[in-house]
Amino acid sequence: MADNFIHYSTSTKTDRKIIEMKTLFSTLHSLVPNQSSAEGEMTLPVQLENATNYIKQLKENVEKLKEKREKLMGSREGEIKARLLVQVEAHQVGSSLEFLLTTGSDYHLVLSQILQLLQENGTQIVHINHSTIIDRVFHKIVAQMVGEGMSSEGVDGERICETVKKFVSQYKNGK
Repeated sequence: MADNFIHYSTSTKTDRKIIEMKTLFSTLHSLVPNQSSAEGEMTLPVQLENATNYIKQLKENVEKLKEKREKLMGSREGEIKARLLVQVEAHQVGSSLEFLLTTGSDYHLVLSQILQLLQENGTQIVHINHSTIIDRVFHKIVAQMVGEGMSSEGVDGERICETVKKFVSQYKNGK
């Protein structure tokens, strides 16, 4: 009688494992797309191979997306770093304004925006000079205030200097 109990107990464990495996396989089968029944019933090894290939494909996609994210995050970090490198000093000397602008090596956008800002505020660009040292570019911009509305006390010049400083500050903050 003891032999029958052991056999029954082993048989029950085996049945439970088979049921558990069928449940797990059914779950796996439901997660794998494109399991068409047009091809007829696929054998268990073929279905497992399809599931394995699908999982490998998903892993590859995840890796590609991670690389893309890192690349995008890296470019965003580079953009933020470039913005932080921008600095400006502004001085009025008589009717002239001098701007000392320091940027990263990719400075074209911020420089052109500052030149446009100066022209929009009634100055004429007299001289621009730049020097590059490693990945830093140092610009000296000399602008002449022209037109009416300039006061002899230099209020307009101070306003223009503050406008440029405010622009650089907003540029650095990403606004």
